[in-house]
Amino acid sequence: MKVEYDFSITDAERRAVQSVLQGTRFEANEQKKELENEFCEYIGTKYAVAVGSGTAGIICGLLAVGVKPGDEVITAPNTHSTPPMSIMNLGAKPVFVDVDYGTLNIDPDKIEQKITAKTKAILPVHSNGHPYEVDAVHEIARKHGLPIVEDAAQSLGAKFKGKRLGTDSDVVIYSFARHKHVMAAGWGGIVLSNNEEIATTVRAYATQGRGKSYSQKNAEGVPVQLAEKAGYSFWLNEMAAAVARVQFKRFRNGPLSAEHRRKIAARYNTLLKDIPSIKTPIEKEWAYHSFCRYVVRAERRDTLYSYLTNQNVYVAIHYYTPIYRDIYYVDRFGESLPQDYPVTEKTSKEVLTLPSWATLTHQQQDYVVNSIKKFYKNN
Repeated sequence: MKVEYDFSITDAERRAVQSVLQGTRFEANEQKKELENEFCEYIGTKYAVAVGSGTAGIICGLLAVGVKPGDEVITAPNTHSTPPMSIMNLGAKPVFVDVDYGTLNIDPDKIEQKITAKTKAILPVHSNGHPYEVDAVHEIARKHGLPIVEDAAQSLGAKFKGKRLGTDSDVVIYSFARHKHVMAAGWGGIVLSNNEEIATTVRAYATQGRGKSYSQKNAEGVPVQLAEKAGYSFWLNEMAAAVARVQFKRFRNGPLSAEHRRKIAARYNTLLKDIPSIKTPIEKEWAYHSFCRYVVRAERRDTLYSYLTNQNVYVAIHYYTPIYRDIYYVDRFGESLPQDYPVTEKTSKEVLTLPSWATLTHQQQDYVVNSIKKFYKNN
């Protein structure tokens, strides 16, 4: 069990890589275009841009909705450092809103009090595969004329009231990092939108600023490569796109599906229900949880973490340190008061991620649960 994640690599992924290697066209766009088309069809959006990471997608998405130095962007403090770092790297300030205790997602009731004249966008995160309360958050955004840049990196396959995530946002970003539902040979991501102008702007920022003018020709027929923006080299390479396509197919139609993860989560819920010191994750009535992670609340969490690690069970803490306590944030904006984020403070001391990849076996799962039972019995 001492393994971080089972990538479930098969001969299909190996053949996809070999095909790209044999073609030696590492900067071609065939695989990327197919991946973009497949995602648009699956999610239900009009436009997609494959990028080198979820981080790249968030940066491009923020730029596309007009975030600039001096602006503020509302987000959650109990997430990966990518959203706030992306905001800060654009010269803007992340403004944190405390989260809902049950879902670990941004609390809609606390958003409006953080909106100021400097607020440029809202960047909510679907935590661990459970959707945030889309209707409530988006209603606030519309009321204040703010775009939504939706971080769905952990939530491929999740739904809010039966709809896939991202169809109601200005921008949505999914990730192909090594521990997500779909992996792209390490890192990758994709940005989706129903707004053609936003999608075009995202693509320009992701491809060294080269937008529509990239394909133009002068009077003699020579291609004119004019950069429209100060962009980045954020595109997804063909080999990664090829692997992502295979994994995405297996996610839609096979063993990597969200439904497989939901079955694992349901079995965990049953096996853990009689342990008073463990609280299993909830699923709201309007949500379809895709369980990128299976996160429990555990009494004496740190001691349990050490015990399970010594039992060769890979566990993780997502997230041990709230963003407002990270050094890079404190150095720039100063220390925050913990009482401003009581739920984040409380849950950061309780959350524990158990092994939950899609191909987890019953034997492995039983070993995890029995190890937890032994810990609490002896402590």
